Amino acid sequence: MSILTTDLKDAAQLQEVLTRYVDSRDGYLQAAKLVPQESLAKIFISIAGRRDLIAAKVAQIIEEQGFKPDEDGSPEAGVHRWWLRLRDKMTDQEADTILAECVRGETELVRTLQAALDKEELLPEHRGIVEDMIREVTLAVRAFDSAVGELEREPLPPA
Repeated sequence: MSILTTDLKDAAQLQEVLTRYVDSRDGYLQAAKLVPQESLAKIFISIAGRRDLIAAKVAQIIEEQGFKPDEDGSPEAGVHRWWLRLRDKMTDQEADTILAECVRGETELVRTLQAALDKEELLPEHRGIVEDMIREVTLAVRAFDSAVGELEREPLPPA
């Protein structure tokens, strides 16, 4: 396989990852504005910030390979649909429902990242980056776990 073909396949996998990260970042920012619990909103903003940094790094790698990264995200992406469902459930103001949707979205993101690894089209140095991304998503899930205790102590605003 030629170097150009290898770079093209690698860039295509990284673009898929970038699209999911942009969707995830935007979804967390949207959710932070919608949740009534301040502690959960802060967690969402923190995760969005990390997603933004990682998305920028992936975009830079794509550019360094000579390709133009698409940083707009995709409204068709599973993560984006997850956020639309989350918005519908927000009216319930149930913290566990919101957190369950967060975990579901993170699971979808891990599937995308794992699929990129499984296709074995990433360059070795980029495989490590995607593996780091999986660890970052795991941190988000841990943040949701710790938020459960906070939300139990934080009263909901009146309906």
